[in-house]
Amino acid sequence: MNKLTVVIPCKDDPDVVRCVQSVDTSADILIVFNGAQSKFIKSVKKQLAEFEVDFDVLTQANLSWALETGTRLAKTNLVLYMDSDCIFEKGAIQAFIDAARKGNPKNEVYKGDVIFASGKTYLENLISKSRSHHTAEVLTAYKPPLLVSRIIKNRIGGYMFDNRLVWREDSDLDNRIRDAKVRIVHVPKGIIYHKTIKLKTDLRSTYRYGIGLAIANYLNIKLTEVPRSVVSTYKSKGFMPAVYMVFRNRIYDLGYWITKLKIHLGIYHLGNKPDKEMGLYNE
Repeated sequence: MNKLTVVIPCKDDPDVVRCVQSVDTSADILIVFNGAQSKFIKSVKKQLAEFEVDFDVLTQANLSWALETGTRLAKTNLVLYMDSDCIFEKGAIQAFIDAARKGNPKNEVYKGDVIFASGKTYLENLISKSRSHHTAEVLTAYKPPLLVSRIIKNRIGGYMFDNRLVWREDSDLDNRIRDAKVRIVHVPKGIIYHKTIKLKTDLRSTYRYGIGLAIANYLNIKLTEVPRSVVSTYKSKGFMPAVYMVFRNRIYDLGYWITKLKIHLGIYHLGNKPDKEMGLYNE
């Protein structure tokens, strides 16, 4: 049996093929299709026919549940969370394996570094700097890349990801990991590369983060926050990235307030507890 399982949720990103191709160390690979169309699923499977990859299909998109499903279906206790729009640096997966071997996965999780492509335009470069500031400058248990042992699940509520949190799922995971006094260990050589982020993609994600915050507040779920302030962005990245952060934060607020209104009107129907019954962890 391999030492770890790389879990990759994917809805409609063709770059998932490149992601799998960047796996350069013996590992199980599990793609969880997250509300993907059958045509896309067939295309990905065809392109990866020569690779040993397992697949699971969720009929409805829910990133948190896709990650939780992948965790439960993994053939190994060590699970490395990866995004479809990223690729591994050569040797990165082995670096995670080495860190877990030398460390104590029963009381630690392992976090690598994300390098954001700067892109070809000035705006894409601003977005790259913005993302780098609020997701890559502070050590968190955010994914990707994040290696965890499923052994810790009983210390953090009996699950890794809360299916009710369709966004901000790793903010919740990070908070529960910290509350359980599980160490977050930096893996310097656990490097991945994130593809260029377009304006539409960044703002869509930002809006969704606002949705996640509104849901979390309604459910009284505490989230770990990362640097988003204009001041911190200015100090770290300069004037123009700070200006962009002003705009970005307004999109975040928009997602939050619209979702809060929908919850108040009963449009969002949320459960009271995370789903711990549907599906079992492979032990």
